[in-house]
Amino acid sequence: LHGFLQTRSFPTVANAGEALDQAGYTTLLPTLSLGISRRNQSLSCEAIHTHTLQEDVAEVEFWVRWLSDRGHKRIVLVGHSFGSVQILDYLNHAPSPLIKKAILISLTDVEVKQNAEQRAAFSRNLRNRVARGDQGIIEVEFSQCKRFVGPPRSLLSYLAITRETILADLRKPKVPIEVLLGSADDRMGPDWAKKLAARGITVRVIEGANHFFDNQHEFDLQDALQEGLKMPSRQAGS
Repeated sequence: LHGFLQTRSFPTVANAGEALDQAGYTTLLPTLSLGISRRNQSLSCEAIHTHTLQEDVAEVEFWVRWLSDRGHKRIVLVGHSFGSVQILDYLNHAPSPLIKKAILISLTDVEVKQNAEQRAAFSRNLRNRVARGDQGIIEVEFSQCKRFVGPPRSLLSYLAITRETILADLRKPKVPIEVLLGSADDRMGPDWAKKLAARGITVRVIEGANHFFDNQHEFDLQDALQEGLKMPSRQAGS
């Protein structure tokens, strides 16, 4: 599963999928619709975003059922960047028993570029707007977006994800989880790998790789993915 606002064609995802296919794995690379039927292009930050995290996760569930209906009995979910968060959210809401493992690449949040007090006030404002049915458009800086545009309901669904909620949610799934990180990926701070490991999660750090595992690290990522598919990791929640 691709990252925030991207598609199945994003190089990190597309190249990994091709490598797994060549290695003999049946591989599905979906593109989340983000409210746009047959979407095949990434969305700009400045577009009006009406999609929600809950709708994204419903599409993950749809594709798992699609695989199940075609007879696949052992499914591993792999996400890159915020795609990992969407997978984690799916795993915390009655996932299919056919899911055997999740591999989360460059696991990250989409925190607003505000301090904790400002963020809390902004979230309260959004909740109040949602409660009174306000659909007015709001602009905010978060994730890679300097200017993300959408109604309160959409923004609030994504802003519910923080580093604290990610760490808490990692304790809940009953399937094994493995996280792949690049040592040069500084989006979550220098102690992110330690915080994940403290939750009992298997963390594999690829030296020198950035958030996208580009250049020569593309092949390191592909090797790590294939190793992860062969070997069970410590089960989440243990």
